[in-house]
Amino acid sequence: MIYPENKVRLSELIAPSFYESHRAVKSGKYTHYWEKGGRGSTKSSWISEEVIKGIMEHPGTHAVCLRKVGLYLKDSVYEQLLWAISALKVDNLWKEKTSPLELVYIPTGQRIIFRGAEKPKKIRSTKVRSGYIRYIWYEEVDEFTGIEEIRTINQSLMRGGAKSDVFYSFNPPKAV
Repeated sequence: MIYPENKVRLSELIAPSFYESHRAVKSGKYTHYWEKGGRGSTKSSWISEEVIKGIMEHPGTHAVCLRKVGLYLKDSVYEQLLWAISALKVDNLWKEKTSPLELVYIPTGQRIIFRGAEKPKKIRSTKVRSGYIRYIWYEEVDEFTGIEEIRTINQSLMRGGAKSDVFYSFNPPKAV
């Protein structure tokens, strides 16, 4: 990983409520991370930092970020990942693309790909030239129609690599 001159301390970026989750990702303890919280809980900030750092620390890995409706990708997860790139002070190491929507880690060509899941079976064709997809982020996972839909997508994306980190972020339902 090429660190910026002004290296950022993660403890300054990650909310204390996500320290345990961060340690679990760092140690490879789990594959699936279900993160709930209301607006302002910093769950998306934490996940975006994990994805950016992960790509930079693990050559040959890539990420796919999903929302049920692709129309909302640019104004949500894409912007959130751009925020993380800036917060980590690594702007000069990333290239932003809007057509197709993706982020590219310049030193290695690793990519973060964005997909709408209106037709989950179409995600089967998502491929990377080299390496494998390690990071998968389901933003607003509660918008998906159920675990079968998620399982179909995961089976397509979680192949060919030694380790996967799958993040599911959602707002808990309102109390009745």
